[in-house]
Order: sequence, then structure tokens, then C-alpha cells
Amino acid sequence: MSGLLGLGLLGLIGVTPFVLAAVAPASADWGKLGDISQAYGAVSVVLSAIALAGVALSLLYQVRLARTSSEQAIRESHLQLAALALSDPVLLQAWSPPVAPVTLKRHQQHLVTSLALGELLQRFRIGHLSVAKLAVKLDGHFRGEIAREQWEREGAGWRRTMEAGDRRDRAFVRLVGERYEVAVAAGPADPLPEFQDRSDST
Repeated sequence: MSGLLGLGLLGLIGVTPFVLAAVAPASADWGKLGDISQAYGAVSVVLSAIALAGVALSLLYQVRLARTSSEQAIRESHLQLAALALSDPVLLQAWSPPVAPVTLKRHQQHLVTSLALGELLQRFRIGHLSVAKLAVKLDGHFRGEIAREQWEREGAGWRRTMEAGDRRDRAFVRLVGERYEVAVAAGPADPLPEFQDRSDST
């Protein structure tokens, strides 16, 4: 919208002198009109700058929107692969082999925990999570022993990957490491509860 408005404003500025020349009477005081045109020129510079700024903001927004859509498509593809791998232990070994010996159940849990971190990363990248909100999310994340185990095993790989990324990637992985250290320093992880099946009382 701002881009269209900017282009319209530029067009209006461009045609105004021709419109004035067409409607001016033959007996017009061209000296006075020249003074007016100089004043108009100063105003048109300001309006042109505003219009160009609108066009630039519109282009930046479109670039950001395209990047967000692309990242979301990649994320959805990644989740589909993860769901396929989690459904079959053989496929899980092919797609996400463990970095050290571990039971199948625990490796599946680590993968889900890693996907949860990836979701936080995606939200942080597109600005849905501020640093403060991300810290709160990570504090809750590292309350659990599975999340702590996953970071102990795979944190080095995350750091290598994120440090090769952009500024937000590096900020993310540094904050994850900091909140993990804070969680460990605060004491043992919360015990892992087992789900209990129960029927609702009538």
C-alpha cells in the first residue's frame, strides 16, 4: 500500500507543472508564477523524498515477507521429515543418527526436544519472540531432564551451525547456552512424570 501511495505521489508531482501550464491564462504574470514554481520545487523535493521512502519501506517489507514465507516452507518440510523418521526406527537411524549410544525412546525424545528448540529459533528469527520472552521460554524448556540431556549431547553441533549463521542465529545459540547454564546451576532437573490413564468420574 505504501509503495502504491509513493508511486502515486511521484506521478502527481511530475504532472503538476504541465497541468499548471495548460490552465494558466495567456495574460498570467509569469514572473509571479516563476516565484510560485520555485516554492513548489522546494515542496516537491520534500514530497518526493517522502514518496521514495514509502517505496523503499514497501520493498523492504516485501523482501522480509518473502524471506519469512521461504523459511516457513523449509520448516514445514523439516517437520514432515521428522514425522516420517519418528514413525520408523530404521528411518530415524538414517535421518538423525544418535551422536552417542542411547535407547530408541530417548533418542526420539531428544529429537522432539531439538524440534522444539528449532521452533523457538524460527519465532526468534521472524521477531515473534523478543530476547526477554525467549529467555523465559528457554528457562521453562531446561526445567526438564530430557531437554538438558539433548543440549549436553547436541549443543556443540548447534553452536557450530548457529555461529556460522547471521546475527540473530548467533544471539539465539548464545542465549540457549546461557539459560542452560543457569538451569544447571539452579539444581537438578524436574523429575520426568509418567502419564497416567484414568477415566472421568461420572
